[in-house]
Amino acid sequence: MTELSQAFPAIELTPNEIGRFPARLREKIEVRNEPPDKQHRLQRWTLSSAASRQETEVMCATATMARRIAGRRRKKLTERNIEALVDLYLDGEDHAAVDRELEQENAELHARYFREVPTYTAADIHELMHGSQLRNPSEPASRWKREKRVFALQVDRHQRFPRFQFADGRPRPIIKEVMKRLPADMSPWQTACWFWSGNGWLHGKSTEEALNDKEVVLNAADRLRNPAIG
Repeated sequence: MTELSQAFPAIELTPNEIGRFPARLREKIEVRNEPPDKQHRLQRWTLSSAASRQETEVMCATATMARRIAGRRRKKLTERNIEALVDLYLDGEDHAAVDRELEQENAELHARYFREVPTYTAADIHELMHGSQLRNPSEPASRWKREKRVFALQVDRHQRFPRFQFADGRPRPIIKEVMKRLPADMSPWQTACWFWSGNGWLHGKSTEEALNDKEVVLNAADRLRNPAIG
């Protein structure tokens, strides 16, 4: 019998301990947690304690969420479910390994993005606007970012501005309109991936590719913020 983290009042049962449970109880737990064709795979059980029925419900809901996230993680990895997964993990031997794997996958995604999507530095934009380096090469890009007319991605200590946001050296007006409609809690990388990825509301095109179709793009942004629209 192995004690788990004190943060979660539970112990892990050995196969022998599980075997001493009444057959009716084992069958009830297996039927509740697994479809019939997978019941034989249950090999590890955890026994937990709770101070109240409400606490039991919270613990069960948390465990169910963690299990679902773990099952989906290999199929579709997003920044949001990474955060949820990490929050649900308890301290333990595998925590560092999970973090390293997620960091590696994120690094590979970011590297691929910069291979496929051209970007400007703030100095590049300054050069386009003024033709030479003046006193503050971070302007006007920094101001445009503050005004949410464009977004930027942090790379080491530098900001990179995806080029599709600009036309003739200036922000495309539609970018500001889209940014107003996207969820306020989206990170710059989530925003970049939304513009970069294929979108079902755009017939499989990426948002970058469909920017000339203003109404369709704004509708897609509205649906991301509120899926119930329509």
